[in-house]
Amino acid sequence: MSPTLSNAELLRCQQEGYNAYLEGKQPTACPYKLGSPEGEAMGDAWFRGYAASKTDRARANRSAAQAEN
Repeated sequence: MSPTLSNAELLRCQQEGYNAYLEGKQPTACPYKLGSPEGEAMGDAWFRGYAASKTDRARANRSAAQAEN
């Protein structure tokens, strides 16, 4: 994590990634440039949010499938 980024900025990036998955965007839609340390940190946060959303959706789908059976 870059010391120049606040927790609020990192959480915002994670939320953007989370929302991107829910909107059906591809992981290549990450808006952050990955060439600088700050961009790397923001991109990492975005991808963590994206992955968390994907995991949450899979869990919800499994729970719904189990509830039907």
